Amino acid sequence: MQIRTDVREILSYISDDQLDFFARETMVDWNAKKLKGKELFKLCVFGVLNENRASSRVFENFYENHFFCKYAQIPKDKSVSHSSIAERIGKINVAYFEKLYQHTVTIFQDKLNEKDKAKLSLYDSTITSLSASLLSFGMQNGQKNKKGEQGKNSIKFTIGFSELPFNVKFHKDQKMISEDLALGNILEEHIANKKDIAVFDRGMKDRKTMVELSNDDKYFVTRIYKSSKYEVDKGSKVTLLDFENEILKLTRHSKVYLYANQKKTKIVFRLVEGILKSDGEKILFLSNLPEDEFTAIQIAEIYKRRWDIERFFRFIKQELNFKHYFSRQWNGIQVMIYIILIASILLLSYIKLNQLKGYKIPKMSFCNQLQNDIIQQVVIHCGGDPAKLETFNT
Repeated sequence: MQIRTDVREILSYISDDQLDFFARETMVDWNAKKLKGKELFKLCVFGVLNENRASSRVFENFYENHFFCKYAQIPKDKSVSHSSIAERIGKINVAYFEKLYQHTVTIFQDKLNEKDKAKLSLYDSTITSLSASLLSFGMQNGQKNKKGEQGKNSIKFTIGFSELPFNVKFHKDQKMISEDLALGNILEEHIANKKDIAVFDRGMKDRKTMVELSNDDKYFVTRIYKSSKYEVDKGSKVTLLDFENEILKLTRHSKVYLYANQKKTKIVFRLVEGILKSDGEKILFLSNLPEDEFTAIQIAEIYKRRWDIERFFRFIKQELNFKHYFSRQWNGIQVMIYIILIASILLLSYIKLNQLKGYKIPKMSFCNQLQNDIIQQVVIHCGGDPAKLETFNT
């Protein structure tokens, strides 16, 4: 495995100076007797990366690790209990971690050259749940038990993803169980840019949002339900398509009006129809991309890329413990999600800059390099020569 951009360089982009600047700006350490914002940030990122089942007890163990304390510049005589860590996560100013997340997105979008090139912005939601006896707030999602009680409360996270998770919205109110509202909420912030195409799934049924995107010159590609009501524009040409791959066969392309609340939209959209080869199910792709720049086949190919965000969700759930609640307080949940997203950006950037494949092995490589870097700093601190570590083989 050839490494061109090492972990030390990756981590250097979130400098101590930047951590201190945001701490002053958000007053995160005001009246804090233990665990400064910078310490907690480093502790949580280190813990999330190095332990799949990270928890406040795991964080406590790392805080007692001499190597980590030297790396994070934590005085050796300091100690903190897991209960104090959990309490701090639950009450600390979440704005500090939000700013760090936004800073990390900006830095690595630039490092990956993602700012100015054409891209797809993929939008989707994921839900995590916890027993209602443990989580006192959240959405009611799923079936009730025999007593008619809701067994679990859920939190919804809607994410914008383009190589990196560049935006996130947190939802705990019951009304946001609707994807029309959750996706509509984050799509309001989608930038009107011909090089940036929003891609989302058929969970978005609200035609009003699609009309607003078009009126605001925001391009999108989505999929609509086969039972959706639409009317072919009489002044346009219906084109038969002759394209198929291993998954689907495209049949025709047309321009259509959609219906919302029995009313026909004033905006004309492009509709690409196809058939899934596995079971013959009808599939409909919808877009407002200009016909002279994007073919019907390209619209279908763009939607296929939506699976990238599904792979991202699987990655953070399997490798970064996204599905586990570190805190049962709303503030703490937001803090830890920002931490997990920052950790994911560090890993994804490491993977892409080094042209690696997969997630599990690159994560192991990242953590090994991080630990080796800590050991080298300790060796230097003790007056040794870290170069000699390369010749150590017994």
